[in-house]
Amino acid sequence: MSSQSLGGSAPKPDLPSQAVNRTAAKYLFAISTLSKDESGRVATGEIQDYLDVSPASVTQMVTKLAERGLVDHEKYEGVYLTDEGKVIATHLTRQFCAVTSFFDSVLDTVLDEQSAFEIGYQLPDEAIDRLRELTTGSCLDVCPESSGGANCCHA
Repeated sequence: MSSQSLGGSAPKPDLPSQAVNRTAAKYLFAISTLSKDESGRVATGEIQDYLDVSPASVTQMVTKLAERGLVDHEKYEGVYLTDEGKVIATHLTRQFCAVTSFFDSVLDTVLDEQSAFEIGYQLPDEAIDRLRELTTGSCLDVCPESSGGANCCHA
C-alpha cells in the first residue's frame, strides 16, 4: 500500500500533460460530456446546469482554464476544449468509464455520476487499468475507447 498522505489537495500526478485539481477536472469532464456538435462548443449555462453551480463559479473557472490553455471561451459563443484540454478530458472520461463499467458489470451496482467521477479521479492509472481488466461489460458511449475495437475498455 502507498505511503502517500491522505490529506491535502495535491494535483493528481497521473493525468497526462499537466495535473489539474478536482474542481478543474470536473469542469473539463463536463465540457467534454456536454459537447455534442462538431464545434465542441458548450454554453456556460449548460455547464452551470450540469454541475449545479452558480454562473459566477462557471465564469471564474472557465477564465482559469482559459488562462492555462485548456479551454477557449468566447463571450456569447461558448466554451470548447483546446487540444491539451481534450487530452486531459479524455483521460478523465476513460477513468469514469472504467469505474462505472466495473461497478455495473462486476459489482452489479449502479453508481451515480458524481460518485463514479470522484472514485475515478482518486484512483491511480494502475488501478484504472486493473478495473478495466476485471470488467466484463462493454464501454459506455462516452468512453473514448467505445469504438468497440481491440482497445475497448472491457476485458
